[in-house]
This record gives sequence, structure tokens and C-alpha cells, in this order.
Amino acid sequence: MERNFQLDWQEIVTEAINRRKQQKLNQKQLAVIAGISHPTIIKFENCDPSLKLESAFAILKVLGLVK
Repeated sequence: MERNFQLDWQEIVTEAINRRKQQKLNQKQLAVIAGISHPTIIKFENCDPSLKLESAFAILKVLGLVK
């Protein structure tokens, strides 16, 4: 059985940015907590397609958007 679904990546990133700001975290602080680099946070927030999925999940996990 084939299932098609789409994610609104821009909406996910927007929610992640909102949560980062609600938690009073700057990009550098989030990077340290997520165990990734500050440039990776910038890539994520700019929806850069070269961002590794592993890095995106690390960010989303810290912000409570995935378990």
C-alpha cells in the first residue's frame, strides 16, 4: 500500500523558531544544547536543503517538536 503525505517544512521551521524564542534561547544556545554547530541552526532556520535530517531532528527534539 502506497501512502502519499506532505510536510509543510516552512511551517515546521516557523514553529521551531517561535518555540526557540519562547524558551528565550538564541541560536548559539540552541546549537550547544542540540549538539550541533551554530551555522547548522542558521541552515535550519533558512530552510537550507543541504541540512542533514539528523541535524533537523536534533533541533526539533530540543524544542519539543519530536520525541
